Amino acid sequence: MKTLLRIVTMVALTGLMLSLTQCETRTTDNDRENDIELGANEDRNELEVEADYETERNELRADLRELRNDIDRELEKIDRNLNDAEGESKTRLERVQRDLNDERAEVDRALEDVDNATEDEWAEVKVATRNTANDIENAFRKAGNEVADLFDNEEDVE
Repeated sequence: MKTLLRIVTMVALTGLMLSLTQCETRTTDNDRENDIELGANEDRNELEVEADYETERNELRADLRELRNDIDRELEKIDRNLNDAEGESKTRLERVQRDLNDERAEVDRALEDVDNATEDEWAEVKVATRNTANDIENAFRKAGNEVADLFDNEEDVE
């Protein structure tokens, strides 16, 4: 009878062990499926981040190019009027022209930084470039106002 009891206990333990092993395998399969789904989600997130990076980069490039074009138009306006200007007006126009050329060079450096930025350093470059662009826009507005004042004053004199 003891032998029969031992055999029944061993069979029960073996059955229990097999069922536990089988449950663990199912959990592992589920874990693998979850890992695959997580990996796919991470890949999607990485692609979204990369797309955001490229989108932001292209938008910033476009903003900087537009700013450079605005500066170029203002420089052309100054060039057209510089030959006719005299005295203090000419001196002020030349100073504004130098300032705008400096600002244009700064825009070109910012564009170069944006073009050369890696995805890892993008956050820093983006903030620095936005700050630079804002500073340049303010200087550009100031220069534009000064040029407008000069032309208004010349019209008043005539």
